[in-house]
Amino acid sequence: MLAFNKNFIFVDEPILTTFIDKRLENIRVVKNNSVLLSHVFRLQSPWVTMTGRKVRYYTNIPFEEQINIDFWALEIEDVLTLIWDENTHTITYIEGRLHTAKLLQFWVLHTFFPLVLELSNIYHVLHVSAVQIKEKTILFSAFSGGGKSTLTDFFIQKGHVVYGDDTIAINDANNQYEVIASYPFHRPYREPEVLGYPIENFGTKIQPLSHIYRLERSDKKAKVNIVELHGIEKFEVIYQSMFVTFESMKKERYLFATKMAKQAKVFVLSVPWDRERLEEVYQAILIHNTV
Repeated sequence: MLAFNKNFIFVDEPILTTFIDKRLENIRVVKNNSVLLSHVFRLQSPWVTMTGRKVRYYTNIPFEEQINIDFWALEIEDVLTLIWDENTHTITYIEGRLHTAKLLQFWVLHTFFPLVLELSNIYHVLHVSAVQIKEKTILFSAFSGGGKSTLTDFFIQKGHVVYGDDTIAINDANNQYEVIASYPFHRPYREPEVLGYPIENFGTKIQPLSHIYRLERSDKKAKVNIVELHGIEKFEVIYQSMFVTFESMKKERYLFATKMAKQAKVFVLSVPWDRERLEEVYQAILIHNTV
């Protein structure tokens, strides 16, 4: 399976390994129920809630004392534990009593590997969706329930290439920001621990970022409006869209958002809260991307 420009090879769940691109790096996902976390890691965090589950982290050095975190684990209570080893590019997992192949796939692609990318300083991950209009790759940012998935679903129905339904990775290539597609699934209605249905027209080629739209919910009868943001408002959209919430990475997130805000074009898109007007919103975005 292709995700985040990597091949994910689920060694013990071959049904999840659908396609391999020999040009890309392999991430092996391997079961090992004999691992004892207490023998591998010295430190663990308190339980916190993530995606409706209690989770905690394991490491040998406090996160705030590390520059690149290349060996750590995430335990999802009663479901599974995932261990990342950057030296071997391997995710080892320990099954919990509620473990299933689908939950393994969800936690690896939706949560764990995006954290790996951030903690290892490989890419920055944004909590946005991404679609392509002709040769332009655009991002949709929104607070929870802000219509991001609904609008992305509309673009899918129109046949557009999609690079991510919920997250994408960003590569900073000498101030030229590139979009790396996440995983080829879409869920128009947010069900916990579900990736959704496969996206047939999924983009895998790394593309330059065109610009970002922050979706802003408006009255049903309001005008569809697109306004460019500047200065601190641009920064806030990017900063609030970032995936990682570790306190130890606050400085890095701030610096990245500041730098990106100087280069990226960011717009507020006022979206009337009426599904019957999605076509109107869609056409406004198309026109905006032909100017």
